[in-house]
Amino acid sequence: MNKDKSSNNCSQKIIIFDLDGTLYEFKKGSFKRSLIYKKVLENTEDYIRNKLNITKKEAKLILKEIIKEYGESISIGLEKKHKLDRYEYFNNVWNIPAKKYIKSNPFLRNKLLKIKNHFDFVLVSDAPKIWIKHVLERLKIDDIFKNRIFSGEGNARKEFGNVFDKIVKILRVNPRCCIIFGDQEKTDIIPAKKLGMRTVLVNRKKKSSIADYTIESILEIEKALKYLKVL
Repeated sequence: MNKDKSSNNCSQKIIIFDLDGTLYEFKKGSFKRSLIYKKVLENTEDYIRNKLNITKKEAKLILKEIIKEYGESISIGLEKKHKLDRYEYFNNVWNIPAKKYIKSNPFLRNKLLKIKNHFDFVLVSDAPKIWIKHVLERLKIDDIFKNRIFSGEGNARKEFGNVFDKIVKILRVNPRCCIIFGDQEKTDIIPAKKLGMRTVLVNRKKKSSIADYTIESILEIEKALKYLKVL
């Protein structure tokens, strides 16, 4: 299908934004190297220790085993292995003040508002709602996304490769009418592209051979949309 023709036939054009690493940058390049991830692990150890009434050393060992088996899906691992409620886990562990870890971008809000009349915005993140809320408030864009947020609290996640299918089904939209902006090829670009969405990698250090286009910062969003001929 011709790219221009398919975009012109879309009555509803949607931009799907990843959150962490896309709408703001990690100081150390990735989530796993960030101070945010370090804080999440510290909070998780404390949470496990208090809930299971065990020593700090025992909690550290349990967390290590969970990460080895479940990767970043710690909530699911704790739920399956130790019957700990994932929502209680999220609200305890991820209730982190974003101001301490994220620098507010004074240009981001205006950039998004400038194009919002042309697109419907959707936010997708494997993080829980409480962290998403803190981040959007810190970036002063919480009102822009409102109820169009897909969090990682359920079983549809970018990590599992099934969240973009869920978005398409819920919004009843043709994947070709969707454009994803994300900072990770594996979880943002590849599964979305496989579904038929157009893709933009947001990465200062790497140019993608998989995504339809690469930008260094989300502030270059208009440049990407013009390249894709949807703006």
